[in-house]
Amino acid sequence: MTHNSASSGITRGSSLFISEAFLNQFESIWELAVKLAAPFELFFANNDRVYWLYLWSAFTIAFFLYLVHKKSYAKAGIRTLEFFFPQRILFHRSAVNDYLFFYADRLFQTAFVSLLFASVFFELSRSAENYLGSWFPGLRGQLRNVENIGWATTLFMALIADFGLFLAHYLEHKIPWLWEFHKVHHSAEVMTPITVFRMHPVDNLFTYSLVGILSGLGAGGALFLYGGDFPFYNVAGVNIVLIFFYFAGYNLRHSHFWWSWGPVLSRIFISPAQHQIHHSDEPRHFDKNMGFTFAIWDGLFGTLYVPKEKEALTFGLGPKENEKFSTFWSLYLMPFINLAQNFRPGMLLQPRRYLSVLVFLGVVGPALYWGSAGSSTAEIPAGVYLEDMTWQEVRDAIKAGSTIAIVPTGGTEQNGPHAVLGKHNYIVKYAVGKIAEKLGHALVAPVVTYVPEGVISPPEGHMRFPGTLSVSDATFEAVLEATAESLKQHGFKTIAFVGDSGGNQAAQQRVAERLNRLWQDSGALVIQVNDYYQNNGQVGYLASQGFSALQIGGHAGIRDTSELMFVQTTGVRRRFKEDHSGADFSLIGADGDAGKASPALGRILLDLKIDAAVRQIRNVLHGESLR
Repeated sequence: MTHNSASSGITRGSSLFISEAFLNQFESIWELAVKLAAPFELFFANNDRVYWLYLWSAFTIAFFLYLVHKKSYAKAGIRTLEFFFPQRILFHRSAVNDYLFFYADRLFQTAFVSLLFASVFFELSRSAENYLGSWFPGLRGQLRNVENIGWATTLFMALIADFGLFLAHYLEHKIPWLWEFHKVHHSAEVMTPITVFRMHPVDNLFTYSLVGILSGLGAGGALFLYGGDFPFYNVAGVNIVLIFFYFAGYNLRHSHFWWSWGPVLSRIFISPAQHQIHHSDEPRHFDKNMGFTFAIWDGLFGTLYVPKEKEALTFGLGPKENEKFSTFWSLYLMPFINLAQNFRPGMLLQPRRYLSVLVFLGVVGPALYWGSAGSSTAEIPAGVYLEDMTWQEVRDAIKAGSTIAIVPTGGTEQNGPHAVLGKHNYIVKYAVGKIAEKLGHALVAPVVTYVPEGVISPPEGHMRFPGTLSVSDATFEAVLEATAESLKQHGFKTIAFVGDSGGNQAAQQRVAERLNRLWQDSGALVIQVNDYYQNNGQVGYLASQGFSALQIGGHAGIRDTSELMFVQTTGVRRRFKEDHSGADFSLIGADGDAGKASPALGRILLDLKIDAAVRQIRNVLHGESLR
């Protein structure tokens, strides 16, 4: 009996071990499958050109075009199914290469390029706003009270981004060595909506850099003139002008459907027919219609071509050149091969060759610089933290005018399987240090790490997860009051509460209001900095980058995971940094897609919080009402 029981136990243990091993292997395979399927997510992202609704609108327009010309197609022997889904196009070698190129693009280059654009845009917009503010302080906020300014800023941002796209496209056609890379797109012999992704990485790098620089400068000007985040009409962060354009049959431009918008509208917007002409291999069509949305740029640069009637077109570079780009790998390698074959030593003596390289470096170089500024990890500010100073240094700083004290509050709470318990403490310490630097004459108190996290017994909220530490609201408020009173006693005139956790906000507000009533005749002021946590623009920014509300999440999702990765890289367990959008929060303790978090994104999001806090504190100190 004993022997049998032991054997039985071994068998059960082995089965359990095998089951766990199988489950781990299955989870790894599933994670790999999810990553490999990621390129297809863009069909469900409204900020991408092939979002399913944009594709459906194009198909609907094509259907009505078919109905109008149905008799002529019937006479030509073209059946309905063949009209919409011609096998000669869908299975052409060029189309197959497009599909492969699309998949590779989404897996590899898009993450880098789009993140570069986001970093460049943010860095430049904030820098431009700050520089303009220092050069022309009297003009800041001049447009804030202008009626219907939202429509103007919406159109302005659409125009400046579109001009960037046009200018990059124009230079890619006019600069010979850049044309070698742009040939990849023009080598398409047939076109489907997926052809839009047939862009060489060098091409994308140049285009996104130029658009990011111009859009960032434009946004910086708008931020300055509006005096902060300016209004513009959008859907989940996507400019409404662009959305209308996408719905107006954008995806027909890379297709076999001819749709012209007539002689008047085609001088304002680029129609699908005009873009198809741009892809024509007829010499009279070369370098025509290089605009993306607006045709006005082509009109100004003399490259506009408005068709008077439907034209028979063949696409590509001609039989000889098309053959060079007939395989998937040739799309990546042929530009370099062509450049090497066409190189002549005499080119080294031609100044215009150097000028063309300088144009490229003058665009991409600064973009990479600003982009890398957004992808580095944090450096904790020096010289602003009380705990790192001696009492004599604090005394001298107060005498020198440093009378603003910032009291940061964090917490010790669960943050899902991937982020450490001290997430808020790491993040807020860095953030308030930067806030103090930007304000000037400000010092930072130690982080208050013991905060309300839920009832202790029976456990509620985050207290249901091991490691979370909680105190009562009364205890937390008492600590804040004593801290503020201590700082006031030493000579600080402004005390700002900055909380990195949602559970801290209400108590901080109550303490600020209570102390301001008690100290109303003392010259001391307490500010609850709500904007740092509640009105920082993070959700709007992430939505503009194509993230859904479900992906963004509310706890240990994209935002706070990215911030922690930036300020404390070791605080994130990469193995468990995954999509928790559909997870059971009571079991996981997280929501949102932490798998899409990154240090670069963390820096951008932290800058939004920091700038929001600085603006609010300055506004209060300049006489605006407390919030």
